[in-house]
Amino acid sequence: MTFVFLGLFAILLALIVRSSLGQPRVFLKVLIHVLGGVVGLWLLNLLLTVIGLHIPINLFTILLVGLLGFPGVLALTVLQLLGI
Repeated sequence: MTFVFLGLFAILLALIVRSSLGQPRVFLKVLIHVLGGVVGLWLLNLLLTVIGLHIPINLFTILLVGLLGFPGVLALTVLQLLGI
């Protein structure tokens, strides 16, 4: 599973470089945000395993983090801490 997320991270970096070289289209921006959300959630799960928490990576969490960015990650972390 780690190789999958590392592959997604490599794709994310390639898309970021591609969008910085020219005028990014809306689809490319959305794809960058969604992939960033997936990779960010995976990295956060790696860090949260130290204290015993886990945020599931599913369509809802990916879309939330993809749309809201870092505040979405904070919201998911707070909801997990509260047990909701």
